[in-house]
Amino acid sequence: MNKRYEYVVADVFLAKTTNTGTESMIDIPSGRVVAMGTVMAGDAENRIINLSVLNNGNEVIKPADYRFSEKTSGGDWLQSLRPVDFDGGRKYETRFVAPVASANEDLNFQVIYVIEKPAY
Repeated sequence: MNKRYEYVVADVFLAKTTNTGTESMIDIPSGRVVAMGTVMAGDAENRIINLSVLNNGNEVIKPADYRFSEKTSGGDWLQSLRPVDFDGGRKYETRFVAPVASANEDLNFQVIYVIEKPAY
């Protein structure tokens, strides 16, 4: 059976001197979220910056450094992303938290969510 995929993107800004950046709500279409990936613009200054995904305040993806969700060089495009498994058809919050704020650098993150759709 062939599978179809759709994706949505969340853009998150983490301002210097703050430690939390949030994309307030993103609508993820119906289907199964099977992968996600992230890119960051700016200099993280060797800091851990945790990425988490929440639905109604509940963690769907527990906080872990964003680098665990960066694209790898293995496999095809989908296989090179971080595998995840949660339902679409809901609103989700994408959150980045730096335990230590930067005095110098704003950061911009983009997270892609890949949704598996039923084949026709």
